[in-house]
Amino acid sequence: MKSPKPQKQEKTGQEVAAENRQARQLDEEIGKSEKNFKALTRGKIGAKSLLSKGDGKVSAMKPAEKKKKTLIK
Repeated sequence: MKSPKPQKQEKTGQEVAAENRQARQLDEEIGKSEKNFKALTRGKIGAKSLLSKGDGKVSAMKPAEKKKKTLIK
């Protein structure tokens, strides 16, 4: 004979509110990150397309090249 499964206790209002708050904060944080990433990607694509030699090839996945700073004396 199987023993009965323990009953799940219902969540309190505080627990439900805390979970909702955490979910909302996580959604907001993800939204901000996506917005920043899109802006960063747009900036890279725009800069590359303006500085390109006209070959028409633009890739947002390549990291930006670092320019070496030289001091002219």
